[in-house]
Amino acid sequence: MDISSIIRGSQGQISLSRTQALLGFLVCSGVVIWQAYNGTLSDVTFGLFFGFSTAGYIGAKKIATDKDLTEQKIDAGINPEEKP
Repeated sequence: MDISSIIRGSQGQISLSRTQALLGFLVCSGVVIWQAYNGTLSDVTFGLFFGFSTAGYIGAKKIATDKDLTEQKIDAGINPEEKP
């Protein structure tokens, strides 16, 4: 997997939102690495960086799982809006 596949959308075109997210991640990573190198990295800064970095991944996984479950219910003939 190369860098261009990370920033390309499902239709193969470069996605502006993915590009912005990648650049933001790289800039924030650079700042955290620079502060760690200088010895000025605080626990709060590292905690926020780690929290936001992992929250995006966990949130995307939850959305994908919920979508998959909804599609499975539709395929089984169950109304996904019904509460059990």
